[in-house]
Amino acid sequence: MKDLKMKGLESKDGVVKLFGERIVFIPPSIISLLGQIYGEGASPLLKYLGKKMGRRLIEMWEEHLRPKTLEQLTEIFLDMQSTSGWGSFSAEKISEEEIIVKLEHNIGKAMTGNSTHIDYFISGLLSGFGEFALYSAQVTIKDTEEENSTEFVVKKRNIDF
Repeated sequence: MKDLKMKGLESKDGVVKLFGERIVFIPPSIISLLGQIYGEGASPLLKYLGKKMGRRLIEMWEEHLRPKTLEQLTEIFLDMQSTSGWGSFSAEKISEEEIIVKLEHNIGKAMTGNSTHIDYFISGLLSGFGEFALYSAQVTIKDTEEENSTEFVVKKRNIDF
């Protein structure tokens, strides 16, 4: 926890704050439960919740840590998400057009029943990040050959005026 405090995370008496704003970690079983309750409607709901959370987090880290490059911004986001328990995030490719993120030890694949609902939520997290980092982004999920890994492609959308 000492390393995280240096990056704006503090914990006292059961309250966790990120740069002074209280945050709550979400158990993956809650996401699976939401997926079961909402059925077909779960995907957009979970992506929306993840997107709002991802956008808020990256805005906060950018404001307080002031990264100078897209690579630094991406590394900050992925490092912090790796400490959240979803798995180990790493950037396979970073460019102004596309960021490819590999998630090893994906909690969604490790859970009983291989919960794709977790991947929807994580794609939302990365979508919120991508909208901030690339100004407009779309995230696609790709399974990998590795047992508990998933790849997320965050691609810049071309906006025509």
